Amino acid sequence: MRVSRAMGNGLSGFLGTLVLQIAVLLSVSPVMAQSKSPSVVDDKYSLKADREAMDKLRENIPTEKKSENDEKAFMDQMMSDLSKNPSEVRNRFSSIVNKKRNDFSKDMTKQRETFTKKQTEERNEFTKSQRERRESFAKQKGLKPAERTEFYAKMEDERKEFYSAQKEKRDAFEDETKTKRKDFDDYMRAKNDEFNQLHRQYTQRYQDQKREKEDLKKKAAEQKKNLEKSTDQEFQYIKEKPATPLGTE
Repeated sequence: MRVSRAMGNGLSGFLGTLVLQIAVLLSVSPVMAQSKSPSVVDDKYSLKADREAMDKLRENIPTEKKSENDEKAFMDQMMSDLSKNPSEVRNRFSSIVNKKRNDFSKDMTKQRETFTKKQTEERNEFTKSQRERRESFAKQKGLKPAERTEFYAKMEDERKEFYSAQKEKRDAFEDETKTKRKDFDDYMRAKNDEFNQLHRQYTQRYQDQKREKEDLKKKAAEQKKNLEKSTDQEFQYIKEKPATPLGTE
C-alpha cells in the first residue's frame, strides 16, 4: 500500500514538474494563480525569480504581468525542491527579504541625502544672488528712501517665497518617502504571509515524503532480512538432509 502511495507521489511529482515547466513557458505560475494584485513597490525590491533568459519568449507580455508572474515563480522555486529542510527554506527566504530591506533603506537614505544636498545648494545660490543684488543696489547713488524701501521689501518677499517653496518641496518629499516606506512594508508583509502559507504546505509535503522514504527503507530492510532468513533455512534443510550414496560402475 505504501509502495503504491510512493509511486503515486512520484507520478504526482512528475506531473507537478511538467505543469511548472509549461507554466513558465506561458509566464503563468500554478501557485497562488488567483492572486491578481500587482506590486506597488519598485521592481528592484520585489521578490521575484530571475527569468531574464526567457525575455525573448515573454517580450509581448505587459511589464506589470511579467513582474507579477516572476514573483509567483519566485515562490514556486522556493517550494519546489523537497530535498531541502523546511528550516533551510525559511532561512533562505529570510536572507533574501533582509537583503531587500537593506537595499530599500540604503536607497531611501541616498535619496534623502541627494534631496537635502540639492536644497542646500539652492539656498546657497539664492542667498548669494540676494547678497550680490543688495551690494549692487547699495552702490547706486541718488536713490530715494521710497526706492530703497520698495527694493528691500521686494527682496524680503522673494526670500519668504523661496523658503516657502522649499518647505513645500520638503513636505512633498517626506510624504512621498512615507508612502514608499508604507508600500514597501505592506508588500513585504503580504509576501511574508504568502510565504508562511506556502511554507506550511511545503513542510507537510516534506514530512510526508520523509515518512514515505523511511517506510520504504524499513520495508526494504525487512524484505532483505526475510530473504536472508529464507535462504538460511533452505541451506540448513539441504545440510541436514542425509547424503545419497553414489553408486559405482
